[in-house]
Amino acid sequence: MIQYAKEFLTLQIRFAQKIADISDQPLAEVLIDYTILRTLFNLRVSHDIPNPLWDAFITGLELSHNLEDWTYDFYLQRRTVNPDISGNRQFFGCFSYVYPWRGTRKLRLHFENRETSEHGTLSKERMATRKSELAAMFRYIQANHSDVETVRGGSWLYNIPAYLRLFPPDYVQTSKPVGYETMFWALWGQFVARHGSLRQPAATQFLECLKAQKTVEDCLQCFPYQVLRPECPIEIFYDFYNA
Repeated sequence: MIQYAKEFLTLQIRFAQKIADISDQPLAEVLIDYTILRTLFNLRVSHDIPNPLWDAFITGLELSHNLEDWTYDFYLQRRTVNPDISGNRQFFGCFSYVYPWRGTRKLRLHFENRETSEHGTLSKERMATRKSELAAMFRYIQANHSDVETVRGGSWLYNIPAYLRLFPPDYVQTSKPVGYETMFWALWGQFVARHGSLRQPAATQFLECLKAQKTVEDCLQCFPYQVLRPECPIEIFYDFYNA
């Protein structure tokens, strides 16, 4: 299990503090809407769904003289807790999927950096491996989920040519910007480097940009990339990977 750097959680705390300050919202609420701390803590909680462990985190945060230390210490305590098994996915190398997606015949594609070689996950040296993982996954999907109609993605990674070259062009070309989904990895993943460290200089530039902003929308514009969402019929994937 990857242990994410303290700096990655600190980045989110500082972002949340900025949003709370300029929007006059309680930090506790902003942390739910504008960070992925709930996910990192393996906690199911929302404005409508309470969780006593989240409440304990917020109480400790309010009493702490160092919000960043308290947040990271809480994360270290929670990182060994297995998430809800209903969220477990079968991986094909760096790829996995969710089906059905929200009660539809759509399949949601996911990517996670699980590279173990010395090469970069999306490097040219690993392109054949990534494509073979996708081919194996779609062969499995075709054999086990014959009713899938469409494939949907959603990530900052669709801004990156090295990622786009792994997929059918007809899928990539459907990508549409959906803004800054601050509650999801699809946005925050752009700040994570290999082995869970913080990606620089993107993080530093992000924090510098935040200092001058006076509205929530302007703060969101400080993210280097927004989330793009492609979607197309699954037959395009079958043809592309010869599944």
